[in-house]
Amino acid sequence: MESTENNTLQHTAKKTRCTLGGWIVHITGIILCILFLPGFIVTATLLISSFLYPDIPPSFMGYTPLVVESDSMVPFFEGNDLVLIRNGKEGEAYERGDVICFRSGDVYVTHRIVRIDTDKNGDTVYTTRGDANNTPDVQPVRPEQILGSYAAHLEGLGGFVLFMQTPVGMIRCVLLPIFVLYCLFQVPPKIADRLAKRRQRAENLPIH
Repeated sequence: MESTENNTLQHTAKKTRCTLGGWIVHITGIILCILFLPGFIVTATLLISSFLYPDIPPSFMGYTPLVVESDSMVPFFEGNDLVLIRNGKEGEAYERGDVICFRSGDVYVTHRIVRIDTDKNGDTVYTTRGDANNTPDVQPVRPEQILGSYAAHLEGLGGFVLFMQTPVGMIRCVLLPIFVLYCLFQVPPKIADRLAKRRQRAENLPIH
């Protein structure tokens, strides 16, 4: 009788530990989902957009992240920073002192507006200059060249963004989180199922 009670208590304790462990893993998985999912969605959206539209900087929810490649805007921001550009609307007007991002040839430049004029046709043109430069940019900027205006920047994050665009970076930043989440949600239930079957077989063994 005492042996039966001891076995029952041991099985109950094991079952409680398994249940508690399962809940810990489940809660950990949910927390990691909350942490990983937004970044994964943003990263995946930007990567897909960059492949579908290679000539246009990828954007997400009205903002375009761009890596600063020079120090022309020091001390406002500097090379290797990540700048967030708020995408402009058609016909949007900008003021002197605004920092805008515009296309110049095959590259995008983020400089400050220092003068606003009108051409002979009455269309608005902007003269821009980098904060660290002594002279304005040679070519005036027309509204159709403007991608948007400066919203914010993250210091030193440009290198990480460039790394994410490499095959190794895509694996680490996109595929690895998916694998980790898969393991957290798929492996523990299988382990718990095996333990439950072992426990059931143990309970069905005859007691001598």
